[in-house]
Amino acid sequence: MSLAANLMATTRRPALADVFYRLARISLLVMLFILPLEAITALREITMVAATLFLGLHFWSRGQFRFRATALLWPLVFYVATAVLSLLTAVDFAYSLKELRAEVLKGVIIFYTAVHFVEDEQPLGQAWGAMLLGLTVMTVAGLILFVHQGGSLFNYAVRAGSLHSGYGTLGTYLAMVWPYLLLARRAWPQPRWRWPWLGLTAATALLAYATYNRAAWLAMVVETGLCLLILSRRRLRVALIMAAACLAALAVLFLAPGSRHGEEWSHLLKDPLKTGGTAGDLLSAWRYSLHRLQEKPFQGIGLGRHSFSKAFPDFRRTHQPLLWHAHNTFVDQALQLGVQGLAALLLIMAVLLASLWPRSPPEAGAVGQAFMAATAAMVVGFCLRNLFDDFFVDDTGMLFWLLSGLALGVKGLAAQRRMA
Repeated sequence: MSLAANLMATTRRPALADVFYRLARISLLVMLFILPLEAITALREITMVAATLFLGLHFWSRGQFRFRATALLWPLVFYVATAVLSLLTAVDFAYSLKELRAEVLKGVIIFYTAVHFVEDEQPLGQAWGAMLLGLTVMTVAGLILFVHQGGSLFNYAVRAGSLHSGYGTLGTYLAMVWPYLLLARRAWPQPRWRWPWLGLTAATALLAYATYNRAAWLAMVVETGLCLLILSRRRLRVALIMAAACLAALAVLFLAPGSRHGEEWSHLLKDPLKTGGTAGDLLSAWRYSLHRLQEKPFQGIGLGRHSFSKAFPDFRRTHQPLLWHAHNTFVDQALQLGVQGLAALLLIMAVLLASLWPRSPPEAGAVGQAFMAATAAMVVGFCLRNLFDDFFVDDTGMLFWLLSGLALGVKGLAAQRRMA
């Protein structure tokens, strides 16, 4: 027997491995529940480290470990490489190095922890349930606080933020979990869940409206259409119907009270920079960013949203304070890492979508199939929402990597079962 085999034989402790896996599961479930809670960031970091540590100890105690590379391995390597290389041209090396550890490397760790966490569908279902429980708390608290603060469904002077850091992060969170809420009935079709599901769905939609976050509205409407498409068998016909329905729904939302934030839409096609309002601010930031990209397309300013302010102080000095970065994840990534970093990010999104999009509707009660389908819709919604801001950071970035890892973990588990 080889030395490696001897070591594996002597470290195989099934009882201890089970204890460590339970601790990893508790840590991951708590992390999913608390991710959107702004006030407890320290516990978020603790649970992330604990989940990774206990899962590692689980494999050590079991005496066997097989690395699941997933389809994202090389896209992630490409992305990390562009982030590391951007340090060479970073406007603030120390800041970008901190962001590299805090966002990119931590994201990879979370992703692969989630990938290896999925050993069967039961813990995946528990993770899904923990996320929906967190959504319930956020929704109930958000509606109560919105009413308490004097919010109105006819004016955006007060915008729902719930227990998150504000309406922007709340809207992003709701857009991310929305497909999992919609497809939860496919995973758990039992009649007893029908009314709780309907109630939470209606309340979540109302809270999303109360954020007056138009990018979140766009993402959630499109995700709704995608989920209906996923559940259908005649997809071409349904796709055409859903496209028309989504356009109609968006038209209604953008004509609703509170949907205009100071814009004069008549100027949009004639002179976009005179549109005014939030949209006008975004257009000016994007135009400036694209000009800078044309000058040095492959030379990034360094990872981190604050690199924009550090690299372009003249723009910051002459524009409103909220324009401290490009307010578009893909433009931000191109500025920070160069166009090669943007290409890496787009490749990650494309591979995720291609890997997880279901060829047929998930079977009723098939938690794994429904979770992968919901993640595919989430990726589209996440990209749409981040066309108008950059929330590929902090808790929403962590949630993206965690959900993507769980989805590719269950996909790998299904592949192993087919081969067995």
